[in-house]
Amino acid sequence: MTESTTVPVTELRWSKLVYPPVGDDSTTWVACTTSDGHAAALALDEEDRVALGSELLHLDREDDVVRDEFFEPGRLYLRDGVTFRCEGLARHPLTTDSSAFGFQHHGGMRTSWAPAALSTRAWQRGWKDITCSEHGYDCTPFAPAADCTAHR
Repeated sequence: MTESTTVPVTELRWSKLVYPPVGDDSTTWVACTTSDGHAAALALDEEDRVALGSELLHLDREDDVVRDEFFEPGRLYLRDGVTFRCEGLARHPLTTDSSAFGFQHHGGMRTSWAPAALSTRAWQRGWKDITCSEHGYDCTPFAPAADCTAHR
């Protein structure tokens, strides 16, 4: 009979800071805090940094391209009564976090569109692509084109 042991796990929260290698040191330091507020850090060598970065950026290991797991420009999305019209994508220059830029609309046709930037966290909340196959993203659920035969 084998004896089971419990291994203590320390929860770390990313402090949104990453310190790249400096000089001859190839270590990347990821600043964190423990659940009780103490400072901590994750040390990554070059191999670990590439592996973790690939996972965080949704890179395909075969050809290093971003997988289609995010908003796409020229597409229309819907979630909980909010419509998002994606105009473009950009990555933050320091953190490489993805953002989708465009316009969002809450409710029916009497409300107006407002500028919006949505993050990968927003994407993970589950958006449905409702882009019209015939008219593209100009064919919104409440627009006059809504009676088109190709409409969702």
